Amino acid sequence: MKNKKLSVKIGDVLFKYRSFTPIPLIIIVLVFFKPGNYGDETNLLITIAGILISIIGELIRIMSVGFSYFGTSGRENYLRAENLNISGIYSIVRNPLYIGNVLMFSGLLIVYLNIYALGLFVFFLLIQYHFIIKSEENYLKGIYKEEYANYCKNTNSVFPKFSKFVKPELYFNLKKIIFKENDSIFNMAIMFIILLALREKTFSIYYIIIISIFVMIYISIKIWKKKGNIDITDRRRK
Repeated sequence: MKNKKLSVKIGDVLFKYRSFTPIPLIIIVLVFFKPGNYGDETNLLITIAGILISIIGELIRIMSVGFSYFGTSGRENYLRAENLNISGIYSIVRNPLYIGNVLMFSGLLIVYLNIYALGLFVFFLLIQYHFIIKSEENYLKGIYKEEYANYCKNTNSVFPKFSKFVKPELYFNLKKIIFKENDSIFNMAIMFIILLALREKTFSIYYIIIISIFVMIYISIKIWKKKGNIDITDRRRK
């Protein structure tokens, strides 16, 4: 620990609490930043754009998690890498999950129609992920040494090289998505509804129905997961 650089130590802390660090910023945005208004037609177009950007972000996460090895790309509060993901989306960029997160949150704030809130949130995420990536890289270098060093030479950290694409080593694991991405999808959906309600200064029955549906699906998945005996074993391509 004493030999770690300060940036790695900061990254260790931010990684541990990465699921909670956006919460204070969300509160600040909701309290101090008012939603914008550019007229009904423009608001609709911007809302559609924001939703699409968030969907793209979630799809990037799904492609990352669905083709990743078990024991990696998890939501734990500690660093874990039982295998090294270097194929599929990981063959074109080393940190697709964080790219997905930035796009998802950006879409949310675009829907909120406040460019200052968007700028603040994206700036915070970029700073946080800068340090978290330092922490993860330090961890992976310690485990995979030359293999990871060679991977870093050929694959950019956040700017994709599509020409470097390598077919995924594993088959897509839908069950892993259902049980590992349900929190992310649920949280984003609820936040979209809340931000839309705040922007429109109304909470219609349609929002209540949509939230109820998402809550029921979310609880059902949690119950299914808690019962156990769910096979999410990796299936390697032949």
